[in-house]
Amino acid sequence: MPESGQYAVQDRFTQMKANTRTVPIQDLYLPAQNSKQRAGKVTHVMVHFISNAAEKPQNPYDLNDVYQLFVKTKVSAHYMIGRNGEIYRLVSEDRVAYHAGQGNLPGFPEYRNHLNEHSIGIELLAIGTSDEMQSMMPLAKYGTIAQTNIGFTDAQYRSLNRLLNAILSRHPAIQRDRKHIVGHNEYAPGRKKDPGKLFDWSRVQVSPAAGGIHTVQKGESLWLIARKYGTSVQSLAKWNRIDPNVDLYVGQQLKIP
Repeated sequence: MPESGQYAVQDRFTQMKANTRTVPIQDLYLPAQNSKQRAGKVTHVMVHFISNAAEKPQNPYDLNDVYQLFVKTKVSAHYMIGRNGEIYRLVSEDRVAYHAGQGNLPGFPEYRNHLNEHSIGIELLAIGTSDEMQSMMPLAKYGTIAQTNIGFTDAQYRSLNRLLNAILSRHPAIQRDRKHIVGHNEYAPGRKKDPGKLFDWSRVQVSPAAGGIHTVQKGESLWLIARKYGTSVQSLAKWNRIDPNVDLYVGQQLKIP
């Protein structure tokens, strides 16, 4: 891995406090050109997935390979969570990471194409559905990926929640709800798919958006409602204990994960 002054890869572990828990984080800093000094207030967290499946579908999570993806593409995130729950710090929180790109977040028009300046990005080493990955790799190659490497792990959800505790303790402007802790697909729908359908928002310790209850209106589907609240059909169905293939009825009340 390349070295770049202050932002060189380090082999040591550091300890950070999250309430009464300790979150072990391994510093794995990206080069300085992959970020810039932050000036704006941090109000959001954005969740992503990343892998090297397009190049090495049978070994998609090699740490050096994924690190080089960031370096070559000149994108970045503040943290990355491995399959066993290990947490890597790629960019310091006082710097802007290049993870959100162009997009628009409902309720925050002033952040159009500028969410990087006001957010912390978290990448999870994970692979989405075949549909979500089709822009990166052909279906035949996707079929060679081990099933255990698709989706997210229990350890990742545990580490994500602990990391969120630590981040929110340092940035009180980030509210613990789904308006402020979002997926990349919510900011850039149509352009980005992550964290995708396999990511279970009900396992993330945040409060629902819009008071937590949605009343079904005429013409609404589970897909439309899930998109409105930045969640997935699977999470919405699981949260409400309903069959995702059964039609909704007008007046039906749904809890939002």
